[in-house]
Amino acid sequence: MEAIGAGGLSGAPLKERSLEVLRRLYARVGDRITLVGVGGIETADDAWERILAGATLVQGYSAFIYEGPFWCRRIHRGLAEKLAASPYATLADAVGADHRKVTA
Repeated sequence: MEAIGAGGLSGAPLKERSLEVLRRLYARVGDRITLVGVGGIETADDAWERILAGATLVQGYSAFIYEGPFWCRRIHRGLAEKLAASPYATLADAVGADHRKVTA
């Protein structure tokens, strides 16, 4: 812990690992529990990737702190655009879609 300093590790350095863990968890539990995508979510693309990987909810912290309160609006609008361009009727339909492609 001393090497990374007070407060630990957050944000972009966790992006790939947290996505990998989310995919593994969703493959195991499916939609039986709510999974929260966290770690390195900076853009709507990051949030969308988490949703497709199985996240029912996404949490942004570091990006919100560094980019300010309008970050939430950018994520929301970006997700709305992604959903409109996707084959899914609702955001809930997109949850875990990557896993369904692999197993189909």
